[in-house]
Amino acid sequence: MKLTHDLDGLRRRIGKALHLDYLKQVSGGLGVGKPEPAPEWVIVYRTAHGFCCIYHGEPVELHEMLDVQIWAEEMDVQTWFIGL
Repeated sequence: MKLTHDLDGLRRRIGKALHLDYLKQVSGGLGVGKPEPAPEWVIVYRTAHGFCCIYHGEPVELHEMLDVQIWAEEMDVQTWFIGL
């Protein structure tokens, strides 16, 4: 029983000396160890007049492939092309 108490005290003193509580707070604030969210995917398909996709239930029409790439980067989505 005394050995357990001594080990707990030793653990607290070492943690205080090394500022482990501060390091936990800092690493938690920087997002260390948090998984990144999975990328959102959008299906882009070719139409007679360019490209189209459905994003959050709304149709998005784009004229050229460059427009698709710029739009995808701005919206931070991954594109999946069908019918090219």
